[in-house]
Amino acid sequence: MAFSKSIIWLGELTIFTQRTIQSFPKIWKRRGILINQCEFIGVSSLGILSVAAVFMGAVLGYQLYTSFALFGAQALVGGTVGVSIFREMGPVIGAIMVTGRAGAAIGAEIASMRVSEQIDALEVMGVNPYEYLVLPRVLAGAIMMPLLAFVFGGIATLAASGIACGVLDLSFPVFWKEFRLWVDAVDMIHCFMKGTSFGIALTLLGSFYGFRAKGGAMAVGLSTRSTVVATCLTILLLDYLWTMVLPVRGSIIVLH
Repeated sequence: MAFSKSIIWLGELTIFTQRTIQSFPKIWKRRGILINQCEFIGVSSLGILSVAAVFMGAVLGYQLYTSFALFGAQALVGGTVGVSIFREMGPVIGAIMVTGRAGAAIGAEIASMRVSEQIDALEVMGVNPYEYLVLPRVLAGAIMMPLLAFVFGGIATLAASGIACGVLDLSFPVFWKEFRLWVDAVDMIHCFMKGTSFGIALTLLGSFYGFRAKGGAMAVGLSTRSTVVATCLTILLLDYLWTMVLPVRGSIIVLH
């Protein structure tokens, strides 16, 4: 029974995604909505993202310094912080924070429109709901999430250097020398590709669960909960898949 429900869910998601892609040629008509969604998903998330980045960077800087100090390898903190933040923590933690704020809001908003029959009214008026509601949100997620991931990485790195160098005993020049040595274009590719796919996932799943809402107020809450749970699991799955596919720098590590 559970397996058949999973197959049905996957089929519905595939059809939903196909219809969203098919509406792409009409995106220029909805550019105003796209800009508004970029502001909602991206600009409005900067506050909570920045606070999370400061705390995560501070924790990482402190933990890495105290751990590496046991082996006399404090100089490696800068490079390790940079690689771990831009490859993993920036896109993953950033996407989870945006999911809790924007993804849940998308699911709740569209679910409210579904249960109040506003989406049905759009269809009666000849407006494609995928073109009007879903596509601008998905594109906004794909555009803004990688930018937010880079912002998260930059703020978290500064926070880590502030703790490791300003509070603990690491030298600022040593920290940033190792950072420049280890962080390169490959790490930026990881951050960009993961951020883009996570942005698509959180907006697409939020819209999908909103469209599937049935019932009253309880359906809105269920849609919001399902959006957050499914998106967080999808982010972790995509993170693993991208990590397996994207290149690593094994030759540079050996030479260093």
